[in-house]
Parts: sequence; structure tokens; C-alpha cells
Amino acid sequence: MNTTEILRLVRTATATGQHCRAQSEHAFAQLVAHYQGPLFGFLGRMGFAQAQAEDLAQESFLRAWRHLHNYDAQRAEFSTWLFSIARNLALNEWQRAAHQHEVWEGHAPADAASTAPTPPELLERKQQQAQLQAALALLAVADRCVLALAYISELDMASIARIEACSLAAVKTRLYRARQRLLEILEKPHA
Repeated sequence: MNTTEILRLVRTATATGQHCRAQSEHAFAQLVAHYQGPLFGFLGRMGFAQAQAEDLAQESFLRAWRHLHNYDAQRAEFSTWLFSIARNLALNEWQRAAHQHEVWEGHAPADAASTAPTPPELLERKQQQAQLQAALALLAVADRCVLALAYISELDMASIARIEACSLAAVKTRLYRARQRLLEILEKPHA
């Protein structure tokens, strides 16, 4: 069953009354199962620790459930709408943290164990990942967001433009500049 069919089932079950609530919740649970991995990865790549990313992902799904009646399939795909909710929550969280003078220390969620056969290869990969996470932490939140949407969530440029509420040209420019800034940071000699 695709996303459109699941959404139609959720809306129909919700509209027909309380006795169908279990059916609509089950259908929405399928959407959660389908999108939780990509959404959690997106939030993690935006620089949130595992617990924070889990909380933001959960809140994104709760808001999607509560406001499902506002979703318009003619305007955007469900994934675009959901990632927009998550993006807005993430930006609000960063803004709240900035006002509380919280500082992110750059500790990303631990990645799954590598299948690389030798310990030196594992060490090299871990060092590269740490270097990338440290470089991402030096970027502005908006740059991390557009990079995560493009490369982690693998969304097309039009979807990113809708999520970011800007033009396609602006997304391409922002993505190009974010990549350039990231490369500049990565190419700097280590002290």
C-alpha cells in the first residue's frame, strides 16, 4: 500500500467516527514505520543528539497526526509536508537553545558498526566521520539543513525548495555554497 492509499485510509477512518479510530491509527502507524528512519537520520544530521532527534521526530509525527486534516496532497507529497514539520521544529529547537546559551558540542549519534574487515580501516572511517561531523558543526544551521535534506534524506531539489520555502534557484545556490563551505572547512590543515 503506497503513502497516498494509507493517507486516504486514515482520513476515511477518522471521518467515519470513533469506531474506526483503531483502523486509522493502524494506517498512520504504517506511515510512521515508513518515514521514521529517514526523518530520524535527517534530524541527526542536523546536529541533534540521539535523544533530541528522537523527541523531535516523535513531535513531528504527533503534529502530523493532529493536523492531518490540513495536509493537501495537491500542494506537496506527504514526505515533503512531514519533513517541513520536522525542519520547523528543529529550527525552533536551535533558536530556543541559542536563547538559552546552550552550546552544541558536536557529538553526533554513534553510527552502526562498520562491516569493514580490518581494525585500521574501521579507525580510518571513524576518524573521517568525526572530521565530517566536526566540520558540519561549524556550518550554519541553515547550511546543515539543506545538506541533510539533499544528501541524507535524498530529497529532490523541488521538495527541498518547498520545505525551505524558497525558490528552486535559491535551493541550488544554497546547496552549492553549503558544499563549498564544507569543503573549505574539511581542507583546512589541522592544528
